[in-house]
Amino acid sequence: MNITILLVVLGGSAIVAGLSVYLSIALANKWGVLDHPDMDRKVQDRPIPKLGGLAVALVFIIGTVVAIFASGKSELVPPALGILLPALGAALLGFIDDRRHVNPNIRLLVQALLASIVWFAGTRLDFTGIAALDFVIFILWVMAIVNGINLLDNSDGLAGSTAFVSALGAGMIALAGGQELISIMGFALAGSALGFLWQNWHPARVYLGDAGAYFLGFMLAVLVIRVNPVNAPVWQGIVIALLLVLLPLVDTTYVVAKRLSKGTHPFTAGRDHLSHKLQSNGASVPGSVVRLQTVSVVAVMAAIAIVVATL
Repeated sequence: MNITILLVVLGGSAIVAGLSVYLSIALANKWGVLDHPDMDRKVQDRPIPKLGGLAVALVFIIGTVVAIFASGKSELVPPALGILLPALGAALLGFIDDRRHVNPNIRLLVQALLASIVWFAGTRLDFTGIAALDFVIFILWVMAIVNGINLLDNSDGLAGSTAFVSALGAGMIALAGGQELISIMGFALAGSALGFLWQNWHPARVYLGDAGAYFLGFMLAVLVIRVNPVNAPVWQGIVIALLLVLLPLVDTTYVVAKRLSKGTHPFTAGRDHLSHKLQSNGASVPGSVVRLQTVSVVAVMAAIAIVVATL
């Protein structure tokens, strides 16, 4: 895949996503799709539109398809749809959750079904060599990252910047391995997340909403699994996958362990994330995000370094 095309995909997605998110703010205000402050967990000083993530999802999907045809790789459309359509389903699930508050068990069930569609459409995990067990691990992986990104969406710019760093890292590794579809998706997702950050950096003018968090999490989970580093043994592939999404995994593990130790349900909303801990120790919201993203960037750079070492 030509790097020039990928850079155009990155920049084009960022610009279109930025404009689309700006438009989504007006629509969210008109339709009343707003996140209201509660002076407890949601401490913003006014209602914030939360249709930004849906705009990101639509821009990413359209941008990916356009990029595929523009690069003359129409044969990539069928495998792309096997990822994009379930990811769109995740965004729609999140949109319904934003509006109606879906029961957590139903939410997890739908996430598992959407992940199953991706599996049977051709995205496979070869971890144990036992197909049924690998299938279960894949489903759990997708659910973990989807909900991990949703949990991480707790401070202005945090989830969007995480998606940008992780997707760009996955795209670069896919480019090095000659994976055309995954490199296009990685750069397109990074660009879409970057465009969203224009309106989401502190003080945020728009939120991802569950629609955006579910979509970004779903796409990152699939991209990381699809990345296939050249000459890397299985254990290195696993390490690379974990490094690419290290921040949401660490934050989710920290929060879930803390809540379970207190006898609280893991999905209970609260201000007990790593970002909140940094903020309670005196860091500003942007400062906490930058510190956490420093960890994310180092982890992604380590993943890229492993790939370069095997070339």
